[in-house]
Amino acid sequence: MMQPINFKSIPSVLVFEINSRNIKVSKTLKFEQKGETVVLDIRGLIYHGDFHFTSCIIGSDNMVWYHDGITTRSNCENEGDFDKFSSRNLLKCKGRNLILVVYARV
Repeated sequence: MMQPINFKSIPSVLVFEINSRNIKVSKTLKFEQKGETVVLDIRGLIYHGDFHFTSCIIGSDNMVWYHDGITTRSNCENEGDFDKFSSRNLLKCKGRNLILVVYARV
């Protein structure tokens, strides 16, 4: 889905709720402001299932880190290079469904 959105100034962080399994998640969002292109990259993914939330954090080095407070406690597990994840792969993680996508300026 493409939806034009206008801002007076480009935000540093945007969070989108995902309530459909029939959607393509963009890895980047691009904004034009006074002839300059500003890019927001995915930096976080929140998943839900079985009355429990988990997350994936994308580091500045493009590595994906999985966190589940129940199983990983205060640690994160390396899930690999974000470039190897397809839009379809982002919709589920370890049996849980994607519910929030966090974009931030690089």
